[in-house]
Parts: sequence; C-alpha cells; structure tokens
Amino acid sequence: MKKIIILALVSLITLGVSAQQNRTASKNEQTVTIQTNGVCQKCADRFKENVPYFKGVKSYSYDMKTAKLTINYDAKKTNPDQLRQDVSKLGYNADNVKADAAARAKLPACCRAEKAGGCCSGGQSHGCGNHGNGHGCGNHGAAKSCSGHATTSPKSGASK
Repeated sequence: MKKIIILALVSLITLGVSAQQNRTASKNEQTVTIQTNGVCQKCADRFKENVPYFKGVKSYSYDMKTAKLTINYDAKKTNPDQLRQDVSKLGYNADNVKADAAARAKLPACCRAEKAGGCCSGGQSHGCGNHGNGHGCGNHGAAKSCSGHATTSPKSGASK
C-alpha cells in the first residue's frame, strides 16, 4: 500500500513539473506576421526551405495570396526584428526592412516580379521573365517554352 501511495505522489509531482514547463514554454512563444513581396510558388518554396531553420522559429505559415508570413517563435531565442532581417537575407522585403540586394539579384526572375500575376499566375512559372509586361505565352505547367526558354514545373504541394 505504501508503494502505491509513493508512486501516486511521484506521478503527481512529475505531472505538476511538466505542466509548469509547458506554461513557461508557451509564455515564451510569440507570433509575428510579416508582409513580404513573395509572388509565386517558388517564393513559397524558398520560405518553406529556409524559415523553419531561422533561430528560434517554432512554426510558420505563408499565405501566397497576401504574401504574408506568420511566424511562431521562441522570444528567448529571437525577436521580430531579427526575423525580418532573416527574411531580408533571403531576398524579400519584410515589412519595412528592404530585401538584401545581393540576395534579391540571385532570386529567379519570377520571384523578383513586383506583383503577383507579374509572375506566372497561380504560382506556376517557367522563368521566361516576360509576364510582367503583358506577355501571355500560354505555356504554364506544361513542358513548353516561351521564346525558346525551357520551362520548369512548380513543386507539388501547398505552402504551410
């Protein structure tokens, strides 16, 4: 009987400590929404490949229609200004922080488009670079070319 009582007490103490740690962890978790200038599926893929690895990031989501990143992060490890700088280093504007010029220059042409739709609509791009000036080649998602340029299909899967 003593063993059962001792085991029950140890279990309750363990549960109490665990619950306290969870409350502390959630206190440190913060959320920030950052307006970017991402425009297509390639931009979403770039965020998917990088944002989860920024220091302190717990999770993120990207809304391609609004170009907004919502990031849940550990406030003890990072802050919104640092996250904006990290996004900037990928080549994208992050709220009032301008994109790093060298990183932006390395982005695919569709990702450097100023507005969604300037890049192939629906997140499909084949890199011809002619869609921002009204050129409608009609070669989206198929293995066709526009003015002789090879096409690339977007990665499958939705952004987080």
